[in-house]
Amino acid sequence: MSRKIIIVLMVAICLIGGLVSCKKPEPVASYKIGTAVAQSGKYAGLGLQSLDGMQLIVDEINKTGGINGIPLELVVYDDKSEATEAALGAKKLIEVDKVHALVEGTVTALGMSVVTVANEAKVPTLILSGTALLDDQLGDWVFRPMGSEVDYILHNLNYLSQDLGISKYASLLENSGYGQGGKVFLPQLSPSYNMTIVVEQYFDPGASDLTPQLTNIKNSEAQAIFIWGSSPTASMAVKQAREMGILLPIIATPPQVSPGMVEAFGQYYEMAPSLVALTCKIDIWQQLPEDDPDKAMYREFNQLFTERYDHPPAMWNVLGAQLIMFIEDGLKRAGADPANLEEARGKLRDAFETTKELDLLAAVYTMSPEDHYGGVRNKMVLVTFKDGEMVYLP
Repeated sequence: MSRKIIIVLMVAICLIGGLVSCKKPEPVASYKIGTAVAQSGKYAGLGLQSLDGMQLIVDEINKTGGINGIPLELVVYDDKSEATEAALGAKKLIEVDKVHALVEGTVTALGMSVVTVANEAKVPTLILSGTALLDDQLGDWVFRPMGSEVDYILHNLNYLSQDLGISKYASLLENSGYGQGGKVFLPQLSPSYNMTIVVEQYFDPGASDLTPQLTNIKNSEAQAIFIWGSSPTASMAVKQAREMGILLPIIATPPQVSPGMVEAFGQYYEMAPSLVALTCKIDIWQQLPEDDPDKAMYREFNQLFTERYDHPPAMWNVLGAQLIMFIEDGLKRAGADPANLEEARGKLRDAFETTKELDLLAAVYTMSPEDHYGGVRNKMVLVTFKDGEMVYLP
């Protein structure tokens, strides 16, 4: 009898073990999007704005049932405004968090730091890079649905030449990946507008004194100054120029009109002649004519963002939001099973590459195997500053 009992127990144990071993793994419940953005350091003002835009769109997508019934999950790390930290964060998101897609949403130098990581791991990745100089370095897995200086600086140059009658100007360029765009494209494009650069000066992100560079400009034949940078130092240059009595017209790139920069340096932006800068239409959407094709889109996004954060959106909020919108479009078309990570990543990459006429907040995009930037029409405008307000220059 004891022998029979032992046999019965052994059979029962085997059956239980077999049932346990046959138990299926828990299904993957979401599409994971990993992002490394600057939440501290010199680019934190831009990174935090970008993150707010991303989270807003993720939450809105999930409110309406996710992507084909599957919710999105945003996994976030602080890259501390350092390229090394951005690359390390990307590796952790890929290898530990097992994300389906990766986003680097702050500035060029940080975005480019994840390119090699993403291509080696074969993970579809979006970067917020402001220079077209790097488009041939993106590889098979990285995409850059952002504005390109090749497209938008034509606004700046046309304003200097046609509106102000400038023929000679000085360039003040940041020593960064973004600043390299100014070094390359300004000399290339200026002759088409009958302008020459009479002095070219450089500054490091984080520098606290640009007096030597501004003195050289002051002593030159320059009739205007073109400041090109992504750090607060670029905005500080406006302040120091005015304090030195330099009253030349100053034109600047989009980062100089971020809310933090305007708050810190706005009084100098307004000093005559007031600063003219390039930005996304979202900053002045209410001033757009009613027949502008993008006004309704901006009205809707402004309402959504303001209800969530209790203040209107700025350009980096827009850029962060549209990175998620781009991923949303790709996921809808990919139809990927989130549980099959490798296959899902491949299908999403292929979907990104076949994007057609996708109308987003900063531009319209069409991608291809040869073009991972894909800009078709940019949505940038010139603005100036008066009485504490940003003013549209049509």
